Amino acid sequence: MIKACVFDLGNTLINDSLLSRNATEEMSRWLWERALIASEEDFLATFRRINHGTSKPFISHTFGEAEFFQKTFAELGVKDISAEEALETYRNLLMARMEPDPGIAETFTFLRERGIRIALLSNERTVRVDAYLEKTKLEPLFDAIVVSESIGVEKPDHRIFQEVLTRLDIRGEEAAMFGDNQIADGASKEWGFLFVLVTAYLNRDWVWEEGQPYPPDHVMGKITPAEMAEFLSVRTANG
Repeated sequence: MIKACVFDLGNTLINDSLLSRNATEEMSRWLWERALIASEEDFLATFRRINHGTSKPFISHTFGEAEFFQKTFAELGVKDISAEEALETYRNLLMARMEPDPGIAETFTFLRERGIRIALLSNERTVRVDAYLEKTKLEPLFDAIVVSESIGVEKPDHRIFQEVLTRLDIRGEEAAMFGDNQIADGASKEWGFLFVLVTAYLNRDWVWEEGQPYPPDHVMGKITPAEMAEFLSVRTANG
C-alpha cells in the first residue's frame, strides 16, 4: 500500500530546462542593452558551457551561482558588473517566470484526500527551494521537505532517502519516488521505494550524478490527477 508520494523538484514538478534557458536568454539581453557584453551569443554559449560543466555538491544549475558569472565574465573580459549583481538580476528574471506546473496542486489535493502523504526531495540549494515554495504557495501541501544542501547529502546517496522516510515515519516499501533522473531518483529503489520516472520534462543532458541508472517501476508523463489515479490503480491491481 502506498502511504506516501515523494517528488523531485527540477524537471519533475517544474520544467527547469526551459525555465533556465529562458532566464539566461533574458539575462543576455539585459546585459547587451546596458552595453555590458559585446555579444549575446558569446555570453549564452559561455555561460551555458560553464553551467553545464560545473558539477559540485549543493549548487543550483537552475537558480544560478555567482561562480557561473565570475567564470563567464572572466572569459569574456566583462568588468563593469559584478558576478553578485548579475546573479541577483538573473534570479529576479527567473523568479518572474517561475509558476506552478498546471495540475500539481490538484494532484496533491487528490493524494491528500486519499490519506497519502506528500514529500519534496530535491538536490538543490535551500534558497532555490524556498523561492519555489514561496512563489507557488505549495508548501502547506507537503508533509516533509528534504533539501540536499540542508542535510549535507545528495541523491543518489541512500542517506537522503532514509531522511525522508524518517520524517514521514514510514518504510520504503510504503513510498513511491517520482523523478526524472534514473540515477538520482532511481536509487530510491535500494530503500524499497517504487520508482516512477516522470518524462514530460526529462532532459538527459541535465544529469550530473554518477552511478547506475535504475529501471522505473512505472512511467508517467506529467504529474496530474489522471496520471496519478492510473498509477494508484495499477499498484492496487498488482497488490
